[in-house]
Amino acid sequence: MKNSSYKHIGISVSVIILLIIIYQIFTILNQDDIFFPGINDIFAKLGEIIGSKDAVLLLTLLGKILIVLVASFLISLFIHFINYVFKYNVDIVNPIMFIIKACPFAIVSVYLYILLFKNKEIIPYIVCFLVVFPVVYEGVKQALSIDKDIVSELSLLPGPRYMKYTRIYVPLAISPMLITLLQGISLGVKVMVMAEYICSLNNSIGLIINNAKLELDFSTILAWLILLVVLIIIFDVGINLLKKKMDSLK
Repeated sequence: MKNSSYKHIGISVSVIILLIIIYQIFTILNQDDIFFPGINDIFAKLGEIIGSKDAVLLLTLLGKILIVLVASFLISLFIHFINYVFKYNVDIVNPIMFIIKACPFAIVSVYLYILLFKNKEIIPYIVCFLVVFPVVYEGVKQALSIDKDIVSELSLLPGPRYMKYTRIYVPLAISPMLITLLQGISLGVKVMVMAEYICSLNNSIGLIINNAKLELDFSTILAWLILLVVLIIIFDVGINLLKKKMDSLK
């Protein structure tokens, strides 16, 4: 397992180095410092961002995504609970999820921006929720689905029922929930920043990127791109390591 992890990290690092080399060759061939700033300029800007108060916006972004994830998780649990209690024969959730997934969210963001201009601070939350919620709903659905054979075997085991479900069911549910968490964070980062950009939300990464676009400051745009990609990679590696750890304990 360790060898495969090291191999995966090695391949990822090699790809990143290859992309940097390709970009550097591209900048030399184009000789355009505005649209294709040099690697040194990008990393200098990256250092400026990390050393400034703007770096706190990354924590703010994660806080917003966490709110959306928690709300999506609680609503998903509520829907599954209602469906379990009342046992609806007609599936009304999947068509709604299909419609939500089919929505072009850039257009939805613009429409909400016009509709809720005076309260535009909530628009990124709404747009992010519409993207993240179907993913979380499916993850919760998978986590709550127990194989009938496992249920029948659990009934034959001695001991309190809640103890049997806790020891058997919880480890089985953790893996899909961790994958759902990773997908939610990855999608959330992309969608939240996009919505902030469209709404030009104060004190946000989206506003900084929008201002950089107007000033043709592409080194700032690329520096923030690198920061956001690194952020997603950190969560990807962390959650996958945690998932492997939990799988090894089963």
